[in-house]
Amino acid sequence: MPLTYSLALLALFFVLLVGEFFIPSAGMVGVAAAIAATTSIVIAFTHSAAAGFVVTATVLVSTPVVLYLMIRFWPHSPIGKRILNRRPGQVDEPTESRLRSGEKRKDLVGHVGVAKTNLLPSGLVVIDGKRLDAVSDGSPIDAGTPIVVISAVAGKLRVRVAERVDMEPEQVALERRTDAIEATLESLDLEDMDE
Repeated sequence: MPLTYSLALLALFFVLLVGEFFIPSAGMVGVAAAIAATTSIVIAFTHSAAAGFVVTATVLVSTPVVLYLMIRFWPHSPIGKRILNRRPGQVDEPTESRLRSGEKRKDLVGHVGVAKTNLLPSGLVVIDGKRLDAVSDGSPIDAGTPIVVISAVAGKLRVRVAERVDMEPEQVALERRTDAIEATLESLDLEDMDE
């Protein structure tokens, strides 16, 4: 067979090797490149032993060089930027979970709210007028119980039952007024008024 077939397959090998980086084929382009290289070497050896050794040496020396260059170039290419979804050299930082309003969930740590549903261990809470998913830290929390946010991990708020020290002075005053109103209502015997 003519040596031009071997050289054409060698060129096809390099095209397919580079194409492996740009064509999402689950490695099939790489397999085709390996077949082209092997066939090129076999055809070169059928022409002459010297041509076979030259083609083999070319494949063995140039393959690592091409792979190294492609690995260096690929993140800067348009398809590499799209697939990686980041700039070359950008350090991967964990993305912070945010609310729909754009506020970071971790900024809610220390805020006091109310359990909207039973937290067994997860459920809904209302914090600053916003309904949010939360997970209780430990025991179940009944609906209507005051809660405080203790952490925001992996997009979930971790809450516990709020104590008086967690509440702001206005909330403590409101709770005292509510308790006073309830005590007053209990002291009035409203059942007697039905008569």
